[in-house]
Amino acid sequence: MVKWENVLENVSPKTSQFKVLTYLAFKGSSQPAQISADTGIPAGTVRPALRTLLDKGYAVQSENGSYTSLVPFTDIVSHLYSVNKK
Repeated sequence: MVKWENVLENVSPKTSQFKVLTYLAFKGSSQPAQISADTGIPAGTVRPALRTLLDKGYAVQSENGSYTSLVPFTDIVSHLYSVNKK
């Protein structure tokens, strides 16, 4: 089992990667255009973020082009809580 807390330590909450990962973890499988429309992050930023998340093994892409987070939303929330508590 992957220790997602270690993964989340390597992705700053200020980055588009983190924002896209959080969106996918919360909303579930989504197309890049939908991610862009819902988050306001430009498509030209969403697509590279998705490629990076794929390369790092934090997300997967299905045959229909949608992406899914492998990091559970609850782990992201727990990580943010623990970081803010320090």
